[in-house]
Amino acid sequence: MRRTRRWRRRDTAASPQTLGNEYMRDFKSNEEFFVELRDLIDRIEKQGNIAATKELRSGFSCLNGLTDGWALLMESMERTIAANQETIEKTEMLELRDMLKVVSKVVYRR
Repeated sequence: MRRTRRWRRRDTAASPQTLGNEYMRDFKSNEEFFVELRDLIDRIEKQGNIAATKELRSGFSCLNGLTDGWALLMESMERTIAANQETIEKTEMLELRDMLKVVSKVVYRR
């Protein structure tokens, strides 16, 4: 007996996009994403969290237009979230997690 699967394509043009049960922000361009990420890093720095800022800037500097650069940014964001659960304010942490979903989507093309 042969099994066949039929895949349904998700409508990725819908806004807001969903990932799991949570909403994910839809950026119109990479530049818009970069501006928002720089702003987030600056706000985290103003909170006095130098280690998180350094880690995020390190990941941001890896962006080179290739998937590998996005993957390095993703890993940097994951490390920042794991190491700074208590030190980054709730609003910034939620935004960072939301941006991580966007980066994961780029890396895994989902």
